[in-house]
Amino acid sequence: MDETVKPHGSIWLARLCLLLGAGSIVMALIGAIGAGQDWWGKLDGVSTVAAALVVALVGLVFSLIVLLLYRKKGKRIRDLTVMGLVCSLAYLGFMGYWINVARSVPQIHDITTNLDNPPQFQVLKLRPDDFADIPGRGEPKYTGMDAKERWKVLHRGAYGDLKTVIIKLPVDRVVTLAEEVARERGWEIALAKPEEGRLEATDTVSLFKFKDDVVVRVQPGPGGLTSEVDVRSVSRVGKSDLGVNAKRIRSFLNDLQAAAPKG
Repeated sequence: MDETVKPHGSIWLARLCLLLGAGSIVMALIGAIGAGQDWWGKLDGVSTVAAALVVALVGLVFSLIVLLLYRKKGKRIRDLTVMGLVCSLAYLGFMGYWINVARSVPQIHDITTNLDNPPQFQVLKLRPDDFADIPGRGEPKYTGMDAKERWKVLHRGAYGDLKTVIIKLPVDRVVTLAEEVARERGWEIALAKPEEGRLEATDTVSLFKFKDDVVVRVQPGPGGLTSEVDVRSVSRVGKSDLGVNAKRIRSFLNDLQAAAPKG
């Protein structure tokens, strides 16, 4: 009789492989979307995504075992097991990428173009634990440094390219351009005061809908013919921002400079 008509009993094991592989992806999506919709906390959503990683790992191992033991028991069994294997590998690969990203950047979430004099928020509030858990405490190379000093060392090492930008326009015009760029990027404007050289806004990112607060400070340059632009971007949740704030600052300043009239 054709094996596809009367499958081997291990078909249920193959279905379990698919359930584990596809289930890890669904579990992660539910965790992220639920956090984004405020059905539960952001960190609860992150925990769910991490738990899905364990499910995918179990699915991968289980799929390999089923393929090894029952690969000759029918095409249907092989197909289901391979689909489960692919789903598990896909999710593990996706998470592996982000784990590598997390390892490549320091566990800080407050990024700026000016470490010695960071722009300060007026309307938006800096998270109270901003410098509460900076890495390096107790390590010999950071001896004698407080949290802010360790933050500066880590920041310079990872994001030394972020500097104050000079634009050949008056302060109020630069702030107006900055607001236009921010709105084009979908930021929620909290404060825009061209006369004071200040812009504050919030950017929402990913399925989690993480909110990162941004302040743009524009000061007159020497002689008043140019403007000095500094930006600070801070994540509201989490120890590490995975490099997102630095990327935001770079791309924002590039867009702002591109928007400024030449000559």
